[in-house]
Amino acid sequence: MTARLLVTLVAVGLWAAACTGDDAGVQTRDTAAPTTSPSAASSAEQPDTPTSEDPGAEPPSGDDTPDDANSDVDDGDTADGDVEVGGDSDGPEAEAQTAALERFDECGAVLDYLHANAGSTVGPWGFGGDFGFGIEAAEEGALAVDSAASDDSGSLQAGVDYSTSNVQETGIDEPDVVKTDGRRLVVATQYRVQIVDVTGSEPSLAATVELGEHSGSSLLLHGDRVLVFAPRWGLIMPFEDSGGDGATDVIEPPPGWGPTTEIVEIDLARSTPSIVRRLNIEGNYVSARMTDGVLRIVTSSQPRGIPWILPTTAGAVAEQRATTANREIVASTTVDHWLPRYELTDASGATTDGGRLTECDGIWAPVHYSGPGTLSVTTIDIAADGLASPIDTTSILSDGSTVYASPEHLYVSTTRWVDWNAQPEERDGDGLADTEVHMFDVGDNLTSSYVGSATVPGTVLNQYSMSEHEGHLRIATTTVPPWQFEGEPDSESLVTVFSADVNGLTQVGQVDGLGVGERIFAVRYLGDIAAVVTFRQTDPLYIIDLADPAAPAVRGELKIHGFSAYLHPLDGDLLLGVGQDADEDGRTQGTQVSLFDIADLSDPRRVDQWTAPGGHSQVEFNALAFLYWPAEHLAVLPMAQYPGDERDSEPPFIGAVALGTDDRQLAERARISYADPPNKRCRESRDIIIEPDGTEERGELERYCWYDHEWEAQILASAIVGDRLYTASQKGLGVVDLASLQPESFIAWGD
Repeated sequence: MTARLLVTLVAVGLWAAACTGDDAGVQTRDTAAPTTSPSAASSAEQPDTPTSEDPGAEPPSGDDTPDDANSDVDDGDTADGDVEVGGDSDGPEAEAQTAALERFDECGAVLDYLHANAGSTVGPWGFGGDFGFGIEAAEEGALAVDSAASDDSGSLQAGVDYSTSNVQETGIDEPDVVKTDGRRLVVATQYRVQIVDVTGSEPSLAATVELGEHSGSSLLLHGDRVLVFAPRWGLIMPFEDSGGDGATDVIEPPPGWGPTTEIVEIDLARSTPSIVRRLNIEGNYVSARMTDGVLRIVTSSQPRGIPWILPTTAGAVAEQRATTANREIVASTTVDHWLPRYELTDASGATTDGGRLTECDGIWAPVHYSGPGTLSVTTIDIAADGLASPIDTTSILSDGSTVYASPEHLYVSTTRWVDWNAQPEERDGDGLADTEVHMFDVGDNLTSSYVGSATVPGTVLNQYSMSEHEGHLRIATTTVPPWQFEGEPDSESLVTVFSADVNGLTQVGQVDGLGVGERIFAVRYLGDIAAVVTFRQTDPLYIIDLADPAAPAVRGELKIHGFSAYLHPLDGDLLLGVGQDADEDGRTQGTQVSLFDIADLSDPRRVDQWTAPGGHSQVEFNALAFLYWPAEHLAVLPMAQYPGDERDSEPPFIGAVALGTDDRQLAERARISYADPPNKRCRESRDIIIEPDGTEERGELERYCWYDHEWEAQILASAIVGDRLYTASQKGLGVVDLASLQPESFIAWGD
């Protein structure tokens, strides 16, 4: 493999050098060298009807075009515009749009569409930068009660005998750092997976599985199968595709740097748990869900292996030459420059399957061109034969960044694409970002079929912004780009309601005007109620009545200092919020946990508050880190606290905090930490001012101190099995008595 890699790199380099011969002021660049891609905001309207290009033209790399790209080209025409659906807002900026996508029937039509639309957006720097560094590469958090049982573990019952991940929807599992079935804990720790036996009187480390050079970020557990998600950036090699006649063809284009989603399957049933398969999919890992053993992986890929011509001198002439050359290059690309591929390997590393992730007749195109990327939803029945089970993929020629799944549908949203090479006055929209939402039917458990799409004004915060309830999708957005922290004076938030059925998405209602000049920090849907938190200086908590989907309305509002970034429902019409306290000017002060009474929708009240000055919790951006155990009225949240004063006299706290919620009150029950005592370091310095006559004026001696802390001991997740609380970190696993919340033992992972 090493020799093959070196030969390929040399070949690519020689080809790139040869392309610079005749063009003054330009040089070649292959996408093998990663660069940074600008963020996408709103969509520029592009030609929707493909022009007739030669899909069988030789690619720039000189490689052969696959046979299916040489087929005759169908029309591939798409609809001329979005279908506007009326809402409750008076302004056109608050109107959502809904439309179905066009499905291709063969590869020539796909390539024609891409040549016609992508070619017109190419500039002197290609598509404006290398692709692969996703705006949102990881999913956060949860929305509903802890419930995602992964298998049948005998008489043990999820939610009674052991906790489950704090997932968004009951029965729909999400990848997490820790999983348990009540018999064992499985923990993702960088380049290893740790398996802990919790059936005996004392928990013990049963096995450690090395992942190799790729770090596992999260995992799923189903029966005796563990699936580890290890997104990585690396050199993607060509693979061999064996046809039914025994012939072997190399799928083009040549190698190039890019993001890859790797899923590692570990078999726990063996005497020594070990890796049995690896599935690699080209593209950024967006998120995954698993229901009844059926896995759905969402990835977002970009074209690869396109050798752009770049200007080497400043000026419009060199840039125009590069633009012209790049458009010619795009016109000669093959379909495999654009579509993602996959490769399945066995325990020895030998390839057992591979090819295009999506066949051309499984690809859809938006009504308006949405950029050169491909959004893919891949479905695998893990319960059948693990990653070796048949793969079904549906793709859209668009991007994707946020995933929400209900029992009936899977939704993927993304900020609407903008052509950064176009002049500002040529770009579509009013300068504010819009969100596109794509809907997939997952009722047939082994497929994910595209149903419809919609566009809403503004941007979503995360997956909590979406919820499906009784045949309606509700989505909360803010009309200000998400990368802008403070709201503009005219920014606002809104909740839009769509009917979601076999006909797709149709807007039926909308409420706007929330948090003018602010943006959304948290959303929680509670049946036909929505709690929405916006913030700039104070935290308005809005309670929205969604009982009538056609007429959503704000019923109550509460303003307090600070904000909640995660909201969790408790019994008795109570809502717990985790976020940040803030002063009157909106400056954050540290972790804040609030307890709200929302029994009276018109008069929400905060009944208690707990603060940790200088604190921050992962729950603020990853609700999977949150644990609530109703039987003990116990909330556990990881926290790092740096109290700090001018002399840094108080050391930081690295660990987790256990809070009780009895009697409508918040009480700190324990602080759990397995970090070594921090080392205090100090430095003294003074300013020396040299006067014009050469004399020195010495300032006062100032002393600055700080603490070195053990970052590996930061608790990432927690779980309850029986009468013990377990806290996981990169350092090891803490074992805590659930009744007293006193530490019992610690299992170190080792080097």
